[in-house]
Amino acid sequence: MTLETPPAGDAALVVARGRNVLLRRRRRSDAIDEYHWRRDPETARLNGQAPVPPSFARFLETFEQETRLAGYGRDQLAIDTIAGEHIGTVMYYNAETGDSAELGITIGDARRRGAGFGREAVVLFLRYLFAAHPFREVYLHTLESNVPARRAFAAAGFSPTVAVLRGADRYLRMEVRREWWLLWDMEGRFAFADPPPPPGGDHPPFTPLSPGE
Repeated sequence: MTLETPPAGDAALVVARGRNVLLRRRRRSDAIDEYHWRRDPETARLNGQAPVPPSFARFLETFEQETRLAGYGRDQLAIDTIAGEHIGTVMYYNAETGDSAELGITIGDARRRGAGFGREAVVLFLRYLFAAHPFREVYLHTLESNVPARRAFAAAGFSPTVAVLRGADRYLRMEVRREWWLLWDMEGRFAFADPPPPPGGDHPPFTPLSPGE
C-alpha cells in the first residue's frame, strides 16, 4: 500500500521542534500509519473509540476531509521523532467558539509509549496553540485508569477538574489556563521540551512561533 508524497520537504511542514520530537503538518502518506494505529484495538481503547472500519479507502476520504477543514474549529499535526520517525498525532477540536479547545493525542507506535514523547509533544503543541490562537483554556479527557497518561498530562501542566462517565468508562477531565501555563513556561517548568542549544552559542528556550504559523 503506497501513497504519493508531496514535493515539499519535511522542513517546510515543521510547526515546532523540541528536544526529542517535532510537530509538522500531515502528509497524505501519513494516512497509512494513522489507519493502522486506529485499527489497533488497544490504541482505540486508550482513545475511547472503537477501531475504525476495515475500508482504507473510506478512511482516506475522512483523512483528506480533515486536512481540507484544518483551521475550522480543529487542526491536527503529525508527531515525528527528531530522527524522522512518524509516531503519532496531536490535535485540537471543539473550538468553534474560539475561547477554548479540546486536545487529543495519540502515540500510535506502542514501542514509543512511556518514553516521554507524548509529554513533550503536548508542551510543543500548547506553545503553538497559545501563540497562534486566542484560546483561554485547553482541556482534555483521559481514561481515569490510564495512570501513565495522567502523569504525562500533569507534567505538561494539566490539572484534573472532574470525573466524566461515558457509558461504562470513567474519564478524567484535565485543563490548563492560558495565563498560568505561559507563566509556568517562562519560569522553565517545561524546559524538558526545549531543543538543546547549538554548540558554542545561545539558543532561545523554544522554537519561536508567529501567530498563524
